[in-house]
Amino acid sequence: MADPTLLTDLPDQRAVFRRAAPFLAGHRIALAATVLLNLAGAAAAVGVTAAIGRVVDAAGGGDRPGLLRRVLVLLLLVAGSGVLTWLSRYWLIRTGEHVLAGLRERAAAAVGAAPLRFLEAHRSGELLRRLTGEINGLASFAAATLPDLATAATVLLLTVVMLALYSWPLTALLLLAFVPPALLIVRAFHRRAGAVYAEVASAEAAVVSGFAESLPAQEQLRISGSVPRWLGRFARDNARLQDAQSAEVRTELRLNQLALLQAGCVAGLLVVSAVMVGRGALSVGVAVVFVLATRDIFHRFEDLAGAIGDAREAHVRLARLLDLLRATGEETRAIAGPDLPARGELALTGVGFGYRAGRDVLDGLTLTVAGGERLVIAGETGSGKSTLGKLLAGLYAPDRGTVHFAGHDLALVDPKLLRSRIVLVPQEVSLVDGTLAENLAMTAGRPDRAAVSRTVGLLGLAEWVDSLPYGLDTAVSTRTLSAGERQLVAIARAALADPAVLILDEATAGVDHATAARIEEALSALAADRTLIVIAHRAETVARGRRLLTMPEGRLTDIVRETADRG
Repeated sequence: MADPTLLTDLPDQRAVFRRAAPFLAGHRIALAATVLLNLAGAAAAVGVTAAIGRVVDAAGGGDRPGLLRRVLVLLLLVAGSGVLTWLSRYWLIRTGEHVLAGLRERAAAAVGAAPLRFLEAHRSGELLRRLTGEINGLASFAAATLPDLATAATVLLLTVVMLALYSWPLTALLLLAFVPPALLIVRAFHRRAGAVYAEVASAEAAVVSGFAESLPAQEQLRISGSVPRWLGRFARDNARLQDAQSAEVRTELRLNQLALLQAGCVAGLLVVSAVMVGRGALSVGVAVVFVLATRDIFHRFEDLAGAIGDAREAHVRLARLLDLLRATGEETRAIAGPDLPARGELALTGVGFGYRAGRDVLDGLTLTVAGGERLVIAGETGSGKSTLGKLLAGLYAPDRGTVHFAGHDLALVDPKLLRSRIVLVPQEVSLVDGTLAENLAMTAGRPDRAAVSRTVGLLGLAEWVDSLPYGLDTAVSTRTLSAGERQLVAIARAALADPAVLILDEATAGVDHATAARIEEALSALAADRTLIVIAHRAETVARGRRLLTMPEGRLTDIVRETADRG
């Protein structure tokens, strides 16, 4: 059995930004403009500190004209810094929103096109968390933390350069006293943060899954008296989340050691500056610049330290999102494929398939369904009828063997093209909140209102549609239509797609006998040269077929011949 690719709770976090670089395509000019604006704003902010020192020196030297000029320069730098900082933040947030919007669409498309095995192997809450929670977290980081992070890092670098130009020995002393222990503190945080944030994300996904899975099952939980058992399970998931968040808080509190380090360095700098000014080795203006700049350095570093946790969490979120794209095969899935004729035969050759290792549902099945044939698949519950239907529709890939339509391997066909040639009407039909017309039009080719109305009439469903409050404009959902009515919608969708092969998986099981007969007669009239494969239990449905495939044996018999022989 070929197991589906699975998501991991702690995905690979190496080279995350390099792997995410392709998502920046189309935004490089905006990013370059953002970088330039950020550099200009940071340079203006650093220039404000230097200008203050020059104003102090001019005031102390009694240079009134020079003082006025320097005050004017200071005011211009303050105004320029504010404007440039605002522009850089605006462009960074704007670009980040556009990148994340594209990433959200790409992730949703990847899940929408993912193999059924992948979707069935994961809890819905885990997928929901990665599609919404991770991207929403990245959006919050891009809008709130990333601009501060970029500004702080740039100002910090340029401030150190400015101080080195004033007095490199004092700058070197400051860096030696502060940088090594600060890096040790940040490194210790970084070493623990990856696993801690990944555990928080996984625990949150478990809690979301518990809610998402329990809400549709509340009626059954109450009928069976299983609410206490579900609450116990939720309590365990919630306790895991609480433990993970406590570990997160303890890890982030380690960064508070930076405050003690900063206080010690400021005190030391004040003492050294006072001694150097007293000996004439440093002017008062330069001393003021060093004190102000050092406070700014520590303030910016504190911003960086405060953002490290958010940045590390965003790093994990991005890794989990990239893991989703990896697992769904979004980056490697072939879009181009062979073109398919409008009609053709459907063939299975030596197909084997199983949900669990060592327990095959199908083993070496070979079957050819000619174009225009009507085949009925029958068998006991669990015999593999529905599985075979999904293999014939290309929704499952076989573990062994191949499935071909008109000579083309379904595994190599563009999924969009495949969905227009082979349509499966499942037992359970889901609707989206919207009008009946909108739900009927959810099929390949996006049929217009006229096509929808025409198909409703051909299928004999006009009377049913007219009985609804607003006809085709009636608002419907999975909750407002019965199972039988949802089957009518699914069958109408299939007819609108005009596929080469139509597979009905117990499609009339939830419909009364009269409606089922009317639908089957309509489908027979529509069939023409279309291949019709019906998975059914009803005797009247089996009788309308031309050949019968009995599962799990895979035995083919001629229904018409057997009926004639009995007569």
